Amino acid sequence: MAVDIGTTGAKAMVITVDGRIKGTGYAEYPLQYPEQDAVEVSVDFLFEQVFSCVRDALASSGVPNTEVVALSFSVQRATFCLLDQDMRPIDDRFYVWLDNRAEVVMDEINARMDRDYMFSITGEPITRTYSVEKLYWLKKFHPDIYQKAQWFALVDAYAMWVFGAAKFCTETSNAFVSGMMDVRTLEWNDEVMTALDLRRDLLPPLVPPGQVVGRVKPEIARLTGLAEGTLIVAGSGDQQAAAMGAGVIEDGSMSLTLGTVGELVVGLAKPNFAELVDLMIPSTPELGIFEIEGNQISGATCYRWARDVLCPAEMALGQAMGRDPFDLMSHYIDQSRPGSNGVVFQAALFGTGYPTQDGDATASFVGLSPATTRADMVRAVMEGVTLESRFIYEAIKATGVTLKDTITITGGATKSPQWRQIIADVMNCRIQTLEVSDASLIGVAILAAVGAGLVSDTKQGVQQMVRITDSIDPIPANVAVYDQLFEIYRDTYYALAKAGVYRKIAKFRRG
Repeated sequence: MAVDIGTTGAKAMVITVDGRIKGTGYAEYPLQYPEQDAVEVSVDFLFEQVFSCVRDALASSGVPNTEVVALSFSVQRATFCLLDQDMRPIDDRFYVWLDNRAEVVMDEINARMDRDYMFSITGEPITRTYSVEKLYWLKKFHPDIYQKAQWFALVDAYAMWVFGAAKFCTETSNAFVSGMMDVRTLEWNDEVMTALDLRRDLLPPLVPPGQVVGRVKPEIARLTGLAEGTLIVAGSGDQQAAAMGAGVIEDGSMSLTLGTVGELVVGLAKPNFAELVDLMIPSTPELGIFEIEGNQISGATCYRWARDVLCPAEMALGQAMGRDPFDLMSHYIDQSRPGSNGVVFQAALFGTGYPTQDGDATASFVGLSPATTRADMVRAVMEGVTLESRFIYEAIKATGVTLKDTITITGGATKSPQWRQIIADVMNCRIQTLEVSDASLIGVAILAAVGAGLVSDTKQGVQQMVRITDSIDPIPANVAVYDQLFEIYRDTYYALAKAGVYRKIAKFRRG
């Protein structure tokens, strides 16, 4: 049983040791925005949905629960809650990685520790996105919550504990994206904790991915349908798991995930951290082997926004017909053309990640005219998300890192055939698709198999469970269009940022 606890929804799959999907379940949970820049989610409701999707996956598989030997978790990274002495989440609140409230303490953090040095010892950019900045913000603005806390709990730590871990712990590779890990020791970074005057006692013990941490307890067995005593195996962060599930296990190999978040991942065994500032460089599930990640904060959330705001008819029709509204939206893509007739969408609903790291940046349409159609706008959103991926790709290439000429794509957005071709054309690379596009689930299924002794190691797991099904080549005429469009996309961001437009909008919104 592989379970992915994502930003807006959870998915579970029953997977055989040769990578065949036997059953699936999915459930959504709404994000909450209690104040400007705040993004939270109810811990209790989230786990109700997790239990539901596990039940559905097991029921749809037709597999007796006694044949599910192990489960493991892929999780949204940098999201955390604080637990009280009764091991309950304080205020029933996960602070979601998208939360930008820590922007107001960034100058203080940088004054306490040089940002480039901090990056060199944590492998994570110093931005409002990661856990350490949010924890510092909590200490400053909510000292009552901070002092009351017994444990800092990343999503995987709380999930393993809820399901039946023998002790409270968190998995090492996922913990790297907290910004509190040490690339030199693969342990919690005492230097950072001291410099920021943060409590070291909040941080739980670390366990390696693929290690058995406990067994499903009776209460969870009743809630999920799993057999009592099923092995619980430490998993990984969603993007590290997805890279493994996409077969990114060599230097220069690349995967692009377009889900709620976008992520371009490049395998790099021995990174030179000093030359790669502002990139995420967490450990892979093979601890001590790293990967470069260029993160795209808004990702395909932009297309979900387009569904909700631009396509209410498709949502209503989909509900009435039992069809996915995204499938019904696909006709708009074909009604427009490459370049969306000059409409460009800046994919920054939640700000930008690498390389601009701009928490004030906002999404926008440029190039609207009286001739612009709904089809142009919907296609422009799809293209804009992909052009943001190109922004990341060009910046990584500029560091001198060796890149192969093929990208394996994963994530829900890549199920669209039109979007797959757009990715090939915008990136001007051959694109490979996977038999199972939910690569993070395959990744943690591999780790569950390792923990259960069903495969000897992750390399054998990748060989058995990861399969390429198709490849898409770029269309030269479209590549020429998107090369021009990328310049417009990039220059639009820099023009608005240089003129202070994003900063002024942020100030206006905050009153």
